[in-house]
Amino acid sequence: MQGTYILADAAQGEGSLIGMMLPFVLILLVFWLLFWRPNQKRRQQETQMQSSLQPGVEVMTKAGIFATVVEIHEQDVLLEISPGTRIRMLKAGVGEVITPAADDTPVEDRPDFGDDDKPKG
Repeated sequence: MQGTYILADAAQGEGSLIGMMLPFVLILLVFWLLFWRPNQKRRQQETQMQSSLQPGVEVMTKAGIFATVVEIHEQDVLLEISPGTRIRMLKAGVGEVITPAADDTPVEDRPDFGDDDKPKG
């Protein structure tokens, strides 16, 4: 009879251990779903974009500088930020590839350029 009580106490102790661990497991699962997994996917997309850079592509660096890729090396790229001004930067510093506009009309010649500067009236 006494052995039955010992087994019941052991089963009850295991149940309370599982009950104590369940909130921690759920918190880890939520952190994984909300933070780690999206961050991992974002890093993977960024690495893929940086490895597919080609000369002539317009990019924006993580510092907000717009430039054109001139040369590509293993770890770094040579960027032209204005005619005759080139900088060398790690590939990891390239934030995004800027897709060119659909038409080849210069920005200054587009009808919507500078509408804010014209006086109304």
